[in-house]
Amino acid sequence: MIAKPAVHLHHWIPDGQLSLWTNLFPQFEFVVATSPEVIERRHADAVICYGFSDLHSIERAPALRWVQLASAGVPKGLCPLAQRRGLTVSNLAGLYGPTIAEHALAMMLTLSRNLHVVQRNQTQGSWDRSVAQTMRDLHGRTLALVGLGNIGQNIARLGRAFGMRVVGCRRRPQPTPFVDAVVAPNQIRSILAEADVVAVAAPLTAATEGMLNSAEFEAMRPGSFYINVSRGPIAQEAALLQALRSGKLAGAGLDVFAVEPLPADHPFWTMSNVFISPHYSGETVNNSSLPAERFTRNLRRWLAQQPPAGLVDLDQEY
Repeated sequence: MIAKPAVHLHHWIPDGQLSLWTNLFPQFEFVVATSPEVIERRHADAVICYGFSDLHSIERAPALRWVQLASAGVPKGLCPLAQRRGLTVSNLAGLYGPTIAEHALAMMLTLSRNLHVVQRNQTQGSWDRSVAQTMRDLHGRTLALVGLGNIGQNIARLGRAFGMRVVGCRRRPQPTPFVDAVVAPNQIRSILAEADVVAVAAPLTAATEGMLNSAEFEAMRPGSFYINVSRGPIAQEAALLQALRSGKLAGAGLDVFAVEPLPADHPFWTMSNVFISPHYSGETVNNSSLPAERFTRNLRRWLAQQPPAGLVDLDQEY
């Protein structure tokens, strides 16, 4: 008997999904590979991976042809390895825009209306209306977006709905829905200088890692807010800390960090002008059926020898 191509499932799937896939695609063997023991025992026969275990496992999978990531982000180091191995890589790009945009706007509202301060006051039973003195509205303000893909465009959509002027930066400047002005990365300081809120929505690549350094934070408007719902290393953390400590930035809303989980002794935890969430802005999508549905469609495309939705450009790393 000829062995069926093995599809390794490294990511959580909804109840009943495994049976559904088994019935829909009898030509495949679906292997639940969420434990190190199964990965170690079966790594040699994986042809397709749903989700990502680690680079070492992929390097040791000689039959592997396609990695379907269960995220929009691409793990560091995967693209160069895929190029060497001739692997196809696809992600969940396009699924996260609305939900992560809501998270970004929630952070903007929290900071601009001092909700993080009144929350602390509530735990102390403190009725302090002086918080209104530094409260501000979003309407009439300028929002600068670093990255104008699906997530950035959805943040722009919500920012525009709040009456904000929206500017942005993208690798290939072009007219973009809900954005008033678009510049290239080498002109980023021009939009940072006019922004009341800077929000990062760019993928982490060799080109974007550390792109926001001390010069970029110095270019930002005094008293502006910084939001990051993308990847922490896009900003140089020391430069961000300095901007927050000096008062250059009025505050930051951070869902992502250079090191995760954020170490317990990290200064972000105790900074009164920093609002933290534990990298969960896209979890409503992750906990839904949408990723599995995308993989189902892409399995059909694989069998039809068509490129998958969310095909990753291995040169650009997203």
